[in-house]
Amino acid sequence: MEFDFDTHSATVLLELGSTSVYAIDYDYQNRYIYFPRYSYHDIVRFAYPSNNTTLQTVVQSLSYPTGIAVDSANDHLYWIDYYGGQLSRCNLDGSNVTVLSTFIYPWVIRLDVTNRWMYIVEQCTGILKSRFDLSDRRTITNFTSTPVYCMDIDSEENRLYWINYDGEMKSCKDDGSDVKTILPTNIRRNYFAISVVGSYIYYENGNQLLMVNKSSGSTPTVLYNASSSIHSIFVFNQSGMLINIYSQK
Repeated sequence: MEFDFDTHSATVLLELGSTSVYAIDYDYQNRYIYFPRYSYHDIVRFAYPSNNTTLQTVVQSLSYPTGIAVDSANDHLYWIDYYGGQLSRCNLDGSNVTVLSTFIYPWVIRLDVTNRWMYIVEQCTGILKSRFDLSDRRTITNFTSTPVYCMDIDSEENRLYWINYDGEMKSCKDDGSDVKTILPTNIRRNYFAISVVGSYIYYENGNQLLMVNKSSGSTPTVLYNASSSIHSIFVFNQSGMLINIYSQK
């Protein structure tokens, strides 16, 4: 789905069938949206903005892909294969597939392309930080008994944001220090989607798309009520549109 901030209208871009999509990323250089199809065991892309949304298969024969991240500057796509516990990389056209490392129940990957850091969420363990060549790998924050399935980087303030199973939206500096709670949703469930752009955090709460200021104590605003659960969010920052992909009921 595509949600337009100006008109508050939602448009269907693609019908995905019986699969969930837990991540979306964009190649601003070549103008493609990338996403993994969890139950179809592949990663696909389509041109955007474009009137032609024909899917191109980038990588296939995966187990259950969840997180992806695009590094346009180096022509690389990174992804998490959940059941294999693997982090892999290929060229943006799907060539030169390489398994880089293994992790314990990884789910999310985010890249700080400017400073050349990658961040990986191990859902029940914590957030790991590593150089792109897998050197200087370390855990910067630990989870206790509350799994995490979503995380994003605030590149302007060099902070990370995530929501745990207890419904606590938390933040820390990119070295793991200064951990604080931004917002308690007071609803215990798995949260799959969060995106931080400018002064705002966009996140899902079941079938709701919400927006809240990064300042602690702010009140969330409901932007859109979907007909099914929202599992991923990407903010397209060149035209002010919010792109959402929802799982099937």
